[in-house]
Amino acid sequence: MAITAAFLMMGGFFMVGLYVAGALGVLSLVLMSVFSDAPLWNIMGNKAWETNTNFILIAIPLFLLMGELMLRSGLGERMYGALSRWLSFLPGGLIHTNIASCAVFAACSGSSVATSATISRVALPTFRQRGYNERLVIGSLAAGGTLGILIPPSIGLIVYGVLVEESIGRLYLAGFIPGFLLAAMMMAMIVGTALVFPGIAPKEQGTSWRLKLSGSIQIVPIGIIIMVVLGSIYAGWATPTEAAAFGVSGALVLALINNSGPSVVGWLLQKMNGSGSQTGLIATLQEKYPVVEGQMRQSMMVNFDMIKDAVLSTVRTSSMIMLIIVSAFTLSFAFARLGISHDISQWIIGMNLSGTELVIVLVIFYLLLGTFMESFAMLVTTVPILAPALVATGVDLVWFGIIMVILVEAALISPPEGINLYVLHGVRRDVEAEMAEASGAMERVGTITDVYIGVLPFMAVMAAIIVLLIIFPQIALWLPDLVKGAR
Repeated sequence: MAITAAFLMMGGFFMVGLYVAGALGVLSLVLMSVFSDAPLWNIMGNKAWETNTNFILIAIPLFLLMGELMLRSGLGERMYGALSRWLSFLPGGLIHTNIASCAVFAACSGSSVATSATISRVALPTFRQRGYNERLVIGSLAAGGTLGILIPPSIGLIVYGVLVEESIGRLYLAGFIPGFLLAAMMMAMIVGTALVFPGIAPKEQGTSWRLKLSGSIQIVPIGIIIMVVLGSIYAGWATPTEAAAFGVSGALVLALINNSGPSVVGWLLQKMNGSGSQTGLIATLQEKYPVVEGQMRQSMMVNFDMIKDAVLSTVRTSSMIMLIIVSAFTLSFAFARLGISHDISQWIIGMNLSGTELVIVLVIFYLLLGTFMESFAMLVTTVPILAPALVATGVDLVWFGIIMVILVEAALISPPEGINLYVLHGVRRDVEAEMAEASGAMERVGTITDVYIGVLPFMAVMAAIIVLLIIFPQIALWLPDLVKGAR
């Protein structure tokens, strides 16, 4: 009776559009009130305290802040320009830059939505001017943004690791090869499509080695931060939370330098040269970086606004995520206390499926679920229930975690509920309005259908890598077993 009531209420709540945290929280309270004689309401405060003081979960707002600082300081635009110089020669031109930039930015932010919003804002005006096929461009941006939930540091892997009590470091190592393999397969699909249909992308002019190298030097600091953050986690020198704190510090320094570099250099040169002779290297540099009255104050105001906007955006996003997690843990407790999790686990075990057969059934289940359920809700509501059955059938939780996160990625771009589709469509409409206003032409009105069609080839690539992971589990497990040792 409790199982039937739980799933009927859950389905009803999501169908009427109730917020995820509200749906899970109300469901928990109703179940505990109606189906239990114990005063389970009293555990709400404890669950909220336990969840919000979990040391590992502190990494979530830190990684979000790291990505926000890079987003709002212009580092994303610089990175996109540098990568485009190296990849534009490939069939498909700058579309490859979308995937590569999303992969690199994903390793900075760990957030799919932040990645999609950043790269699309930089890329869309360029593609519109050069005559690329807009559907494939938008599809590449939506799908590329999902790499943020697989390529470490991944917020999705942190949440999954906490739910199943698995090592975050091992999950990060497991996500590394599948994440970049997925990016490579997406780029290979773009090459094949461009060769078959040359009209989707114009042929780009080559870039000189001098410009390629100069652009690469500009993004070296970003690469260093990524390597230090991930390297410290992989080597066991720092927890994900400690590494995220270092990443925020590095991103803040880079953001301040990017916004204030010329004014600070000019001020320092003025102090160094003083009232001395206006000759020599310092004087030459002073001509290049002149001190403009009020420039330093203006830079400080710009940096203050950047930090304020980044912090506010981080608070909004992390508060939403943490509220969902609190509700999910409360629901998990209610299911366990009422025996629902045990009954479901026994029912699955009673089907006598092998581990691989169970995973295949769950893949189909999640692909269908992702068409109408928000991806994060899909993760936190089902994983705690399924984890005991997965363990009982011998499924490696690290391996399944990577498959699960790819399925969550697919849900992010799965019509009609994929959140990345709406983020991209919103940014696209903003860019169209800005370009129409600048040129004085009529605004080109696109529909969400263009986004739906554009992501379909990339969803096929995700399906292909899931098949590869099921056939060859070592794609995910080889690196963590190599570094951490086989279990």
